[in-house]
Amino acid sequence: MPRLRRGPSQLYLFSVRLLKGVAICMSLLALALTSAYVAMRVVMEKDRVEVPSVVGLESVAAGALIREAGLTPRVVAEEFSQRIPKGHVTGQRPARGTRATLGSEVRLFLSRGTDQLEVPSVAGNSLPQAQRILAEAGLSLGSIMRIHSDVHPREAIIAQHPPAGSTATRGATVRLLQSLGPWQEIVTMPDLRGREMVTALNLLKELQVEARISFIQSVSRQGTVVAQDPAPGAKVRVGGQVQITVGE
Repeated sequence: MPRLRRGPSQLYLFSVRLLKGVAICMSLLALALTSAYVAMRVVMEKDRVEVPSVVGLESVAAGALIREAGLTPRVVAEEFSQRIPKGHVTGQRPARGTRATLGSEVRLFLSRGTDQLEVPSVAGNSLPQAQRILAEAGLSLGSIMRIHSDVHPREAIIAQHPPAGSTATRGATVRLLQSLGPWQEIVTMPDLRGREMVTALNLLKELQVEARISFIQSVSRQGTVVAQDPAPGAKVRVGGQVQITVGE
């Protein structure tokens, strides 16, 4: 007797229909999410603009270009630059080509110009004048060496390093050579009191000091030095004068 062929069970048919329904729902959900995302992007892009390139532009022109794009310029810092002139834009944030929210800030960095300066001449000036000139040029006073000079007045600046006209970094120090004036040899006064006048005069001659003589009545100390000015131990310039008083 032939076997009867059974059709799909009710449970199987229900499962198939359920899976088809779930698949359709998932497809519809994915389509809805995609549509929502696209719509959101469209809405968001309506409020976004492309950031223009302003690096190298003068600050006023850069600000005008940024405002024209619907954004707000703001200078946040200044920095030295060897290639971009003072007052021009050296950098920007966000970078050019970035999509930014309408009305948002574009931060700008401006050039302070080069930090390389020409060293001014301070020769012939006094030390306070030289310090002021260097400060106005953006440089600092360095070490000072002092020497005697028969040519340059006392306290005048003779030379400098780096030399005038050379290039130095802003804030660098400049060393100076200052005049102490003409060289004057100094000797120490010996004690001439009680010495014979001739002996005292010979001693002063050896020291290259000029003697001026006055006399005072003194029988007991006749021919000897009674007093002197400057006093013993004093410092006297070579070629200077010394007053001695001799008894007679």
